[in-house]
Amino acid sequence: MSDPNAGVDRRQFLKVLGVTGAGTAALSGCSTDKVAKLVPYMVQSEQQVPGLATWYASTCTECSTGCGVHVKTREGRAIKLEGNPDHPTNAGALCSRGQAGLQALYNPDRIGTPRARNASGGFDEITWDDAIARLAARLGAATGRAVAINGYGPSTFSSMLDGMISAIGGRTIRWQAFGREAERLANQRTFGRDDLPNYNFAAASYIVSFGADFLETWGATVAQQRGFAESHGFRDGHMAKHVYVGPRMNLTAANADEWLAVPAGMETQVALCFARGAAMHHAAAMTAEVSAATPEAVAAATGLDTARLTHLVEEFAAATSSLAVA
Repeated sequence: MSDPNAGVDRRQFLKVLGVTGAGTAALSGCSTDKVAKLVPYMVQSEQQVPGLATWYASTCTECSTGCGVHVKTREGRAIKLEGNPDHPTNAGALCSRGQAGLQALYNPDRIGTPRARNASGGFDEITWDDAIARLAARLGAATGRAVAINGYGPSTFSSMLDGMISAIGGRTIRWQAFGREAERLANQRTFGRDDLPNYNFAAASYIVSFGADFLETWGATVAQQRGFAESHGFRDGHMAKHVYVGPRMNLTAANADEWLAVPAGMETQVALCFARGAAMHHAAAMTAEVSAATPEAVAAATGLDTARLTHLVEEFAAATSSLAVA
């Protein structure tokens, strides 16, 4: 019998340690219904030295940008993420979402086992063998009608998924939390390519954003933050001006020199007004829609001050290296 005042006895120690199987029964002579399996590091990797960190180069998947990261591991577990200084996109920097990637890996609410819906509408845990058998049966019966939704970018996993689904006559749909399909369509119609460009914020002297939160959620935020810091920082007597057009005070609007707060969806009208001013400044042809977007008409539709809008449009048109993103 153990002394309750003597601290942790052998039985409690084995219970906390979570060792299961015949070894536990032989040592303790008892069992408990609240034990966890201990997976020992019996076959140690040649790259692992206990007590010393091992670093791996990888790619961040918190958004579609794909920044380069260095992953610090100890005894096979990732414990820290840092930006890869040799990566062309982020050059060693990493945004807050990238830094927080480990929280998704070790989140206690993360689903660790397959689950199947029961008769009451809830979910019951099932084994991996059962889950794989159910999936294989459903895919086999859905020849030519299978669709896979994939949230990852180009990767080994995406290639494997594409090959598996195409083998049964199905197709894969790419999904992104911050989709930019409208931009891709505009680029396809304008340039014949549906690619997304990299904007040189560092070289811009005048930046106008029509709802594009380029410092927080829109595009390659880390690279854009670095470029914005270079152009918007006061150097040699010059500093780029930044105007944000949108309904919400986000990180990009908070860093703007001027914020034009317009109703949601009216950013397009302001963009047409800026396009009209640039076309007039450079004596370029205008469509009827652009020609009709006068400062007076747009100010009346959005609630902006006409004089202020006219001044910003003229500034943007006269800038030597202006940049507009939307």
